[in-house]
Amino acid sequence: MAGPQALLWSINARAVLEAVDTLGPTGRPELVQETGLSKTTVAQALQELLARGVVREAGLDTERRGPAATLYGTDPGGGYAIGVDVEVERVTAVLVDLAGAEVARASRPTTGVAQGVAQVVAEVVAEVVSELVTEPATELVTELVTELVTEPATELVTELVTAPDAELVTAPVDGVRVGQVVIGVPALVARDGRSIRASRGLPGAAHLGAELQTLLPYPVLLENDVNLAAVAEQRRGAGRGVDDFVLLRVGTGLGAGVVIGGRLHRGFAGGAGEVGFLPHPATALGGEVLGARQIGQVARELGVEGSPAELFARAAAGEASALAVAGAVARRLAHVIGAIALVIEPELFVVGGPGTEVLLEPVRRHLAADAPDLVVGVTGSGVPGDAVLQGAALVAHEHVRERVFTEATT
Repeated sequence: MAGPQALLWSINARAVLEAVDTLGPTGRPELVQETGLSKTTVAQALQELLARGVVREAGLDTERRGPAATLYGTDPGGGYAIGVDVEVERVTAVLVDLAGAEVARASRPTTGVAQGVAQVVAEVVAEVVSELVTEPATELVTELVTELVTEPATELVTELVTAPDAELVTAPVDGVRVGQVVIGVPALVARDGRSIRASRGLPGAAHLGAELQTLLPYPVLLENDVNLAAVAEQRRGAGRGVDDFVLLRVGTGLGAGVVIGGRLHRGFAGGAGEVGFLPHPATALGGEVLGARQIGQVARELGVEGSPAELFARAAAGEASALAVAGAVARRLAHVIGAIALVIEPELFVVGGPGTEVLLEPVRRHLAADAPDLVVGVTGSGVPGDAVLQGAALVAHEHVRERVFTEATT
């Protein structure tokens, strides 16, 4: 097929595929209605998409009157994506299929590990890939995993998968296609997603991107962890349906994921959102206004001991001294929110991070008292679980989905 006919088929097939992915499992009548295409065109597109392995038959519609009709859905095995969350003390990876469902998850500590962070990431990625290997290859996988201590992770991954082309990586044992790895890091990531500009939250990670490109036989993208948490918030949390919002995540430091006009704003060189360094009367110019270290300092000044997570938990339980710490932290956070609101005026601020729910009410009180003219909405995270990991998986899945769908309809 060539020329205008090929282009027409590509457009129609993509419309059918998008409808299957959005509605699925679904029948032909629904696809005809959704796409506006004829019954014949939909049937022909489905036949070819089935043959290309991107759509599968997903059971029968027994609720409709008459003979049970075939339902169609995205073939989960058509491609896989991996999201990774690199924390200071732990690396976690999740593998999702083409339908976006979680297939495998693995986690390993980084503390006390002799090898660098890149090696730990490669091993965790290899572990989630190994869970896709079929039963006949169990002995091979067991043997390879036991060699992790002595073999570089790149050798393990190479034995599990081969790269027949530059687009997707295929494991010959069961046809697994891993098309993208997205890695969230507590660092300032360059706009190209391949290098780290600054890594105060992750010491020794300056060359992480280059190391991972060597260790992993997959396309790799790095992204700031708070940006990925903002993506998860936009798709699954408090940011759903909100065009302009800012996620403020309190952890080792304070970072912001900025969404403007429904799109993540990275800035000219990828540095947007480093709000932890905004000027504040309590800090020297260029110093951090909020983060684990600053929370600890505030606590000590008030004669209270404990990690931020412990202090927030005690505050939530009603301990007066911990509530005083939370109030002081909330005032600093309110000043940051006020400064951002004056510049970009988002509809909503989402506060995330372990235990930060206890900060919400005092933040609102400080804003009402100190900046009554600002129209500022403040709420907590709506993402259950690890927002960074979910955001990484969502972005990786988008890359794989687009690549697979394009290949299947051209």
